[in-house]
Amino acid sequence: MATGVKRVYADFAGVDFLEEPSLVAITRSPDALNVWKNYEDTQGACVETRPGMRKLAQIGTNINNIYIYSSDIALIHSGTKLYEWSNFPDEPDEEHLKAIYEDMNDHTKSCFNKTSASKSVFINDGKNYLVYNGIEVKKVTEDEPFIPRTTISRTAGNIGGGEQYQDINVLTPKRINSFLADGEAKEFYLDGQSIDDEVVTATVNDIEKTEGADFTVDRLSGKVTFNEAPPKPNLSGEDNVFITFSKTTEGHAERIAKCTKALIFDNRMFYTGNPDYPNAVFHSELGDPRYISDLNYYEDGASDSLITGMTVGNNILWIFKDHDQNNANVFYHEPTLDLESGKIYPSKQGNVSIGCYAGSINFQDDIVYLSRYGLEGVTTEKIDSRQVVAHRSSLVDVKMTNEDGYSRASMVVWKGYLCVLVDGRIYLADSRQKYAKLNSFEYEWFYWDIDKVNPSILKEYDDQLYIGAEDGSIFVVEGTNDNGEAILSYWTTPMDNFGFDNQLKTTNKRGGIAKIKTIPNGLIKIARRTDKSEEYKYTTQKSATGFDFNNIHFDNFSFVTANKSYLIYKIKEKKIVELSLKFYSDEKDKPFGIYSSTIEAFAGGYVKK
Repeated sequence: MATGVKRVYADFAGVDFLEEPSLVAITRSPDALNVWKNYEDTQGACVETRPGMRKLAQIGTNINNIYIYSSDIALIHSGTKLYEWSNFPDEPDEEHLKAIYEDMNDHTKSCFNKTSASKSVFINDGKNYLVYNGIEVKKVTEDEPFIPRTTISRTAGNIGGGEQYQDINVLTPKRINSFLADGEAKEFYLDGQSIDDEVVTATVNDIEKTEGADFTVDRLSGKVTFNEAPPKPNLSGEDNVFITFSKTTEGHAERIAKCTKALIFDNRMFYTGNPDYPNAVFHSELGDPRYISDLNYYEDGASDSLITGMTVGNNILWIFKDHDQNNANVFYHEPTLDLESGKIYPSKQGNVSIGCYAGSINFQDDIVYLSRYGLEGVTTEKIDSRQVVAHRSSLVDVKMTNEDGYSRASMVVWKGYLCVLVDGRIYLADSRQKYAKLNSFEYEWFYWDIDKVNPSILKEYDDQLYIGAEDGSIFVVEGTNDNGEAILSYWTTPMDNFGFDNQLKTTNKRGGIAKIKTIPNGLIKIARRTDKSEEYKYTTQKSATGFDFNNIHFDNFSFVTANKSYLIYKIKEKKIVELSLKFYSDEKDKPFGIYSSTIEAFAGGYVKK
């Protein structure tokens, strides 16, 4: 006697590229493309066609980075140029698009950071350290970097002495020495010898003195000789002679200019990624990215092991290094007060052995990074502060980690999704969908293909996602087509044996129904495939259009206003072992969304071969 079975596909989760299609859970799809959950619309109750891509601009060649400076100004790093787009996001014309710097490093890892204390944006591209103030861009070394007062209370006529006050600024060769004049001595020795040929300046009791007219300089010995002995200070005991001079240290400025990663942490800018200092982390002084002490750096691990990720989370600066079986791969820095040095960030070695292959990010307070095996998450056990690494991407690893450009993958957080861009594909981890795995959790994932635009970078700003392409195109993710082309999107159910893997099934021609989302101009199609065929066979389709005058097509029109409609389908398949349904859209401006699907079958005779 035949056994009746009703299968309901609902509560859709995400893709599962790991398992054999017949072993995938019925809430997941072994093959879904260009779909997601729009939590702003349906709170994740259905899967639907992703938004489209609308072209905003064509700027230069390869887009290396996009930075939104204000509501109407964007900075675009394209090829070797930095452009100012002053009517963003409208299409730029010659008046509103200009190259403001033409010696950029053509490198996709450039980074932008805007300080809270000013309106300036600081840019690192592995070649330059630049600052943009809303009007112009220049090298930080040329933008009046802080000149430190390195020594105070020096005594006239004596070599050495005084008190060290501020550290040397690697961004400028200039420094200031201050002296307490005695009214008799004319010779003042600086705290540096073999100083630069740059003009030396001085003030005595706030009166400016000029080199050549008021004093001479012996640059080799670092001695300044006044024509007349400076008088004693107006206020007893306070330094009254201030001498400003330059002494260049080879490679100082390049420490920061060659960095490819920078971020703000604890009101200081932190930098790394300099190939000359692969294990070094530099940082600026409090609130001033123009002042970086020559002593403000830390070395994390072996010098031949490159830092590949730097991320802030839980008031900790996390440092991730490339895989090295012989050395530690994760370090962290916590702000600490020192009685002599003030705020310091000592390096602490973590106990995570899996290295970082392609960058790290803070994903909704989950510190994650891309290893050679996929996405890893780092958590801290409160009892002993030990870090525990947990895998987060088992469902997509087999596809994501085998992409040719996986080592160049980049990540951005958008609308609660972690978007991993690899070789023209976006893998989306859903922060609102997690499932337990061993002693931790993993994410559900979706999969988009945007290879048609040859994307190079993703940029999130104000809840919008922007795409920079290798040909200089810039897109915004919105609309219902890909810049005029149809979006192929689909969700397939697993190859389902209805719970009877040893019996043949015959589907009930009646009872097939799907709850579908009402979308302006929406259209959903259904196809099916059995174990007897390799291809999906078209079954039927239905308009899913609601009443909306925006972008409405009257050839695909319905007066339905509810958020849910129903698609009735009739499928008659005999003596099959497995069945898969495919819900899809392949027409321009006609997206689909599905909440659930139901089908009935009868299990009968046994499978013979």
